[in-house]
Amino acid sequence: MKMVKTPAADSLAVSGVWKQYVKALSSKNTRTLKRLSLPQVYCQPCAIQAGTDYDLVSADAFIKSMLYTLPKTRLWTAIKSNKQRILTERIKNYHPQNLKLNDDAMLELYDVWYVTPESDKIKGFESQRYAFQFVKEGGQYRFFGLTAVK
Repeated sequence: MKMVKTPAADSLAVSGVWKQYVKALSSKNTRTLKRLSLPQVYCQPCAIQAGTDYDLVSADAFIKSMLYTLPKTRLWTAIKSNKQRILTERIKNYHPQNLKLNDDAMLELYDVWYVTPESDKIKGFESQRYAFQFVKEGGQYRFFGLTAVK
């Protein structure tokens, strides 16, 4: 895996999709959230909450979890502050279960990073660094997953 600076055009596009995503979360617009997401997404906090190592969930399950839990977290406060950083991860020889790639394809994840001043006590949100990840599929940026780093 290699972290690289996101090209300006991609950064603007991802930022635009992210703003739509946050607006949809705020207004609880599940139709828009589903349209902006892959059918299945990775969700590390969801796996922790469920007590499992399996972090691939349906977009519906992710959305339901986020609409209920996210507003209670410091992460939501950070998201509302609009202070994020967008980076690109390039990963060779990785074939996620929720995205079809050619055998020799490089996976590019566009990460929208947030840092919280301290961790939460809410199960699954004990980290301080979070990335909402997007991929470009069929010319559209779509939500791929949420990961957390302690």
